[in-house]
Amino acid sequence: MTRLASVVKNMVRNGVKAIVGALLLVAMVATGACFTPGTGGAPTLPPGGPEYSAIMVSSDLAQGSNRLVFGLVDRDNVPVSAAEAQVRPLYTPPGAAEAVSRPTVAARFLPWPPEGSNRGVFVADLEFDQAGEATRANPGLWELQVTATTPAGTEIEATTAVRVAAAPSTPAIGAPAPASVTPTAGPATDLSTITSAPEPDAELYRLSVHQALESGKPLVVLFSTPAFCVSATCGPQLEILGRLQDKYQDQANFIHVEVFADPHLIQGDRFSAQRVPAVEEWGLPTEPWTFVVDKAGRVSAKFEQFTPEGEIEAALKDTL
Repeated sequence: MTRLASVVKNMVRNGVKAIVGALLLVAMVATGACFTPGTGGAPTLPPGGPEYSAIMVSSDLAQGSNRLVFGLVDRDNVPVSAAEAQVRPLYTPPGAAEAVSRPTVAARFLPWPPEGSNRGVFVADLEFDQAGEATRANPGLWELQVTATTPAGTEIEATTAVRVAAAPSTPAIGAPAPASVTPTAGPATDLSTITSAPEPDAELYRLSVHQALESGKPLVVLFSTPAFCVSATCGPQLEILGRLQDKYQDQANFIHVEVFADPHLIQGDRFSAQRVPAVEEWGLPTEPWTFVVDKAGRVSAKFEQFTPEGEIEAALKDTL
């Protein structure tokens, strides 16, 4: 068994929750620091280890087509950027000693806010032809070999194992969007009770998701928590949703769903807060998530973590 396979199996055996692990990994990419649970959030550096590491941001990989998102960091947990990275998937069948290579795909670099920072992730369209989670029930193992060249000419190599489920936890592309009843704002609503956005736009809370799905218009729905976002990208993503609403409000509906119920009552500890029912209904392991739904109420595109305006707008235009 490879060391990567052992790591994955130990994660499953120890019952690590996907949402906690994914959020911590996103925080590493976003801040350039590694945070260890139980240390009060203080950054710590891992002893030794490889020169570079690939940090998976995607938390819902499944058999079929996927939007793969990952970051690269060096041994000091400093984010690494490059114009492009190459991703070579390898699958080790159950009981096999050797991995079988799949076609290499290119991953483009997408910068995260603020502009001019070194923060960002790599995004690729990747097909997994079978599931593999390195578990007893699903013993196959997927590994990704990542190579890139920095603007300074430094050659980067990193390898990581990933879990590939038989089906995604979030709605699949082409599947009906869950008709969730989400909080809405009336004339007398205190918006701080339904969103943690510092300057909320009431129009984004005018309709519940279930109402928008009955309207016959496309829908762009963002699940995020601006005040309690681990990756610090929920706010910028909400700003993008607002700009798209300004452009297309006559052609589509736009909704922001706050991840937590009663956000005005949260006293800083997001892990003790209660999530709204829609988070479970949509199977969300992390945030932010943005979904584009077509006129027939089927999911046509989905994006985990911060996604530039142009990508979401292009997906929306395909539904108009």
